[in-house]
Amino acid sequence: MYARLGLAALGLALLAPQTLVSAQGGDRLNPMIALHEKGLPIFGIAHPGLTAGRGGRGGRGGATGTAAAGAETPPPPPPPAPVLSDVARETVGYKLADYHNTSGAPEVFLQYMVEMKKAGGSVKTNPFLAKIPIWHRNPETSAAAIVRQLNAGHVGVTMQSVEAPEEIRETIKAMRFASAGGTRPDAGYDAAAAYWGISPQQYRQKADVWPLNRAGELVVHVIIESRPGLANLQKIAAEPGIAALWVGYGTLGGVFSGDPAGREAASQQVLAACKQFKIPCGFPTNNPAEIEQRMKEGWSVFVMQSRNAAGFAAVETGRKLSGR
Repeated sequence: MYARLGLAALGLALLAPQTLVSAQGGDRLNPMIALHEKGLPIFGIAHPGLTAGRGGRGGRGGATGTAAAGAETPPPPPPPAPVLSDVARETVGYKLADYHNTSGAPEVFLQYMVEMKKAGGSVKTNPFLAKIPIWHRNPETSAAAIVRQLNAGHVGVTMQSVEAPEEIRETIKAMRFASAGGTRPDAGYDAAAAYWGISPQQYRQKADVWPLNRAGELVVHVIIESRPGLANLQKIAAEPGIAALWVGYGTLGGVFSGDPAGREAASQQVLAACKQFKIPCGFPTNNPAEIEQRMKEGWSVFVMQSRNAAGFAAVETGRKLSGR
């Protein structure tokens, strides 16, 4: 399917001395890759909130009011902390999303993943993907986030504000085990293996980057959302190992402040690069109308950033339009 397979094989030879193995469709653990291999669109959604008070207290920050008699009204009590087992059951019960977009892997997320497994979730039914810190600002922090997220059971990483192809190469190196030529420690991944439903030894074999390794189960998503990234777009899009290339449409609203036409032109520039290099192209959408418009243009990977009625309806719309 991908015209870049020759480059991908070359990239694998340079980055890690592994043997390419053709993955059987039925053996695929990461459903996102299975959809890519069939040329089908992918629809993700934000997972439920895991902490109390997410979004603040009505935007007032807990400020007190003044009663008619002049006495201060105490702030409302904070909402109770979500019960993680209930959150996990809700997540597992929603069957239409192809993946869940999360903020990373803090301690509460690790507890949530335990509850996800108890509720019947697995990488095959509920894969997770999250952003990492911007690589060129602090490679060490980004590399640490990669290890933390993958060890929690994530199926890959989303790179923010990529501005050079070298960042992608370094990120892939951080995702690969040290024994395979990378820098990821060869330990600490038992929880990931458990969520994937395989042994730690099997996890070591499968936790490599696709499509560089056609038998790999990890993906790298790349976001273009700055002027330097747009200037280097051709070089970035040509880099092997990208599973999906995204436009950071929200961030570009600030980059092209007061210039909506420039913002849209930049988005179409990213889409054109995706088509040129035959990479699935991602767009952040939040409602059915946006899904319909962007699918017509040729975008094929989506994330609904709000877990609400509009987000759920957008996933349904996308699946219907794609015949899924």
